[in-house]
Amino acid sequence: MNIPDLSKWLACLCACLMTAAAWAQQGYPNRAVQVIVPFAPGGAIDIGVRIVGPSLSARLGQPVVVLNRPGGGATIGMNAVAKSAPDGYTLGAASFAFAANPFILGDKMPYDSVKDLEPVTMIARTPMLMLVNTQMPAKSVAEFIRYAKARPGELNYGSVGIASSGHLITALFESLAGIRMTHVPFTTGPLPPLVANQIQLQFGPVPSSISFVKSGKLVAIGVSSPAPDPGLPDVPPISQTVPGFEAYEWVGLVAPAGTPREIIGRVHQDLVRTLAEPEVKSRIEAAGLQPVGSTPEELGAFIRKEMATWGKVARQALASEAKER
Repeated sequence: MNIPDLSKWLACLCACLMTAAAWAQQGYPNRAVQVIVPFAPGGAIDIGVRIVGPSLSARLGQPVVVLNRPGGGATIGMNAVAKSAPDGYTLGAASFAFAANPFILGDKMPYDSVKDLEPVTMIARTPMLMLVNTQMPAKSVAEFIRYAKARPGELNYGSVGIASSGHLITALFESLAGIRMTHVPFTTGPLPPLVANQIQLQFGPVPSSISFVKSGKLVAIGVSSPAPDPGLPDVPPISQTVPGFEAYEWVGLVAPAGTPREIIGRVHQDLVRTLAEPEVKSRIEAAGLQPVGSTPEELGAFIRKEMATWGKVARQALASEAKER
């Protein structure tokens, strides 16, 4: 084959490949789409994805399968997403841990949160409830701070692991309130240990905490949003006592880097439409979540802001953990 023939052959091959890629994107999806949730079932992230799943499936015209891949502080599941083919058939549920893990794991991170994954949309967010058990004599944020200051290091707070939202949000609260407590990470949910008084405080997302509050097993003394949560309107914002305190758990959809923009746009648009459905919106709000439906660019900017905020808190929290050991 001479050089001109080779050039023609390569040009023809490239045209065929581009045509095939365009056809694949236009036909997306032609099989099931899986969403990997890097946590066990039943938490705020899992609840948010499962609420939108059926309606998103109807709009895409293919099943949306939710797969729980917990472990490694949410890195096992998200690594599976990052290493998947960038074809729109494997998506991931990013969360608070997504932004915090790079500062906790450093060189041990199996993927790059910014370079290896593409933002699609934020599905929803939820404020955190400041929870105590019925044995706790402090019944308000101000009373709790006074109680903790009189007992430096004696009170325990829980989380689902180092760098989790429960850990770092409590660490921020400690810093702003000028108190010191002991962190106790659990491999399972920390709310039952809080009920049993094994720990004395927990910051928990509204969806997974509200049943404990409404049943009287736990007491919510504050909420991490600037305004009361509609599901618990009598619980005051923590910022009324601790100025500047605001934090959320959130669930955003991400795709492997290199996923065609047309596919990301399709999923984003269908999710925004899904979130606008009255029944879906009602179910999300009833679960204690706030529907969002941001653009990919807005989610990307939000993730970078979260990384800047929680990176500093994470470094301070790790230093504190090291001293306690």
